[in-house]
Amino acid sequence: MVTILFVDDDPEFTAAVRPLLEREGYAIHVAHSLTEARTLLGQQTPQLMFIDLLLPDGSGLELVSDHGPRTIIITGHPSIDSAIRAIRGSVVDYLVKPVDSRQLRKTIRRALDSESGSGASDEAADSDHRLAVPLVGESAPMMALRSLIRDYGETDVTLLITGESGTGKELVAQAVHEIRGGDKPFIALNCAVIPQELLASELFGHEKGSFTGAAKRHRGLFERAEDGTVFLDEIGELPLAQQAALLRVLETQTVRRVGAENEITVSPRVVAATNNNLYQQIREGKFREDLFYRINVLTIHVPPLREREGDIEQLATHFLAEYAAEHGTPEMIAPAALARLMAHQWPGNVRELKHTLLRAAILNRDKGCIDTLPEDFDRPPAWTTPDGGLAAGMSIRDMERSLIEKTLEHYGGNRKKTADALGVSQKTLYNRLKDYEDQPADE
Repeated sequence: MVTILFVDDDPEFTAAVRPLLEREGYAIHVAHSLTEARTLLGQQTPQLMFIDLLLPDGSGLELVSDHGPRTIIITGHPSIDSAIRAIRGSVVDYLVKPVDSRQLRKTIRRALDSESGSGASDEAADSDHRLAVPLVGESAPMMALRSLIRDYGETDVTLLITGESGTGKELVAQAVHEIRGGDKPFIALNCAVIPQELLASELFGHEKGSFTGAAKRHRGLFERAEDGTVFLDEIGELPLAQQAALLRVLETQTVRRVGAENEITVSPRVVAATNNNLYQQIREGKFREDLFYRINVLTIHVPPLREREGDIEQLATHFLAEYAAEHGTPEMIAPAALARLMAHQWPGNVRELKHTLLRAAILNRDKGCIDTLPEDFDRPPAWTTPDGGLAAGMSIRDMERSLIEKTLEHYGGNRKKTADALGVSQKTLYNRLKDYEDQPADE
């Protein structure tokens, strides 16, 4: 019987875990402190040990040793990745509370397989939770994202990745691909930038002479990907005619080149991504419902940067190190400048942060530290109507109200930041908002 030791000072957690795993046939021992754990370890060496980092009488890491039981760190504190990187010895993985039962069982199986030699080695297990494609960030949403990537990457099932623009959906697709097929092709297509008349040729290929300009045979994405991955970015922008053709490919695993008579069998995994609301597009008749259910077998949602608490500093360090190597710019950032970055909502997500840091690095090229950020980088963008932002008959009062309300929305209702961005006092802003409450816009 496999023996597992849980070292955790949360009695509710251990009380919930113990019967769950005992039903799985494991012998479970529990210690609520370092002292209790050392006593139990002196009596018997378990095959596997879970340790909490923060215990009443010290750090759980004191129990880690090169020759001890294989260890999984389990904690309620998500910002631990950087600390674990330096740990050698018996640590093979880590989990962040709350932990669901499926995740816990899978982690145990992976650790035990590694111990018996039927699974990955220590180095492979380490790379398993690091991922071949680096996704920077230690926040709880990013750890959950990595967990899904590991789970889904082991399959060849069609996958849909959702998320706002700039969140890094293609990086996630590459990370999923690398889990199983890092040595196989990864072929990407942005459905929003290819002219409609060329989409069929790009996706499925064409025969020589099939249309004007077709000077030679062309293999489409699905052929070139072989048994790797086809990544269809911005799939919500795919025209309806090509949606029907894509659906047929997914259902039959065959393609027919433009101008060809015979079909060709293809076998890549399809990963699609969108920042559109596909449910809304289905209601509007812009996206096929049958295609949606065919690509939405597995789903990964990439969190926006504003929900990734604590990740901005690590991302800034990562990007500034890259720019220092490429351009010789400063690698350090002043605390005040970093505080401004962390206070911003980042509607453009990681892409916006990356470009802002590049501009800042260049602006501060001759300094030892980045202490100046691009002017007005954290002001909201100008909102415009199709005719440039003005409508005939629109009153100055209505334009002012629209600007204030949209700026307030941009800053998540924070009146101080809104007032600062608009260049008015909080009292003036309060008076304007009170005025709008008393006098609705249509009066």
